[in-house]
Amino acid sequence: MYKIIIADDSSIVRAGLRMLLGSCGTYTVMGEAANGSEAIEHALSIVPDLLLTDLKMPGIPIIEGAKALKSIYPQMKIIILTAFDESEDIYRAFQAGVDGYLMKDTSPEVILSTIDEVMKGISYFQGKEFGTYPASKRSSFI
Repeated sequence: MYKIIIADDSSIVRAGLRMLLGSCGTYTVMGEAANGSEAIEHALSIVPDLLLTDLKMPGIPIIEGAKALKSIYPQMKIIILTAFDESEDIYRAFQAGVDGYLMKDTSPEVILSTIDEVMKGISYFQGKEFGTYPASKRSSFI
C-alpha cells in the first residue's frame, strides 16, 4: 500500500481523487490539503510515498515546496495534477525534481497508470501541446 497525500484547493477534486485512488486497493490517502502550506506541512509530518498536488493554490508555491521536500526526502514522489500547461511551469516543476506533471482533464485510467509508473521510478510530464513524455532519463526531457 502506498501512502498518499492529496492537495488541491477544490474539495470536489480532492473527493474525486480520493474515490479514484480508493477504488484500486493499492493506495491509502493519509491526508488532504487545501493549499500549498498545508500540503508541505502534511508531507513533512506524514512523509507519504506520493504527494499528488495541484500546481496553483494559496499558500507556499508548490514548486518551491516540492524542491524543499525533495531535498529532505528524495524518495518521496511528487505528481502535479493541474489545469495549467505553460511550458515554464512544466520546466520549473521538472527542475524542482517533481516526478510527474499531468493535466486535470487526463482520463482516470491514465492518471492511475501514470501514478503506477511514477511509483516504479519513471517520471512523466504532460502538456496539452505535446502529449505525455516519459522522462526517466532527465536529460531526454530538456
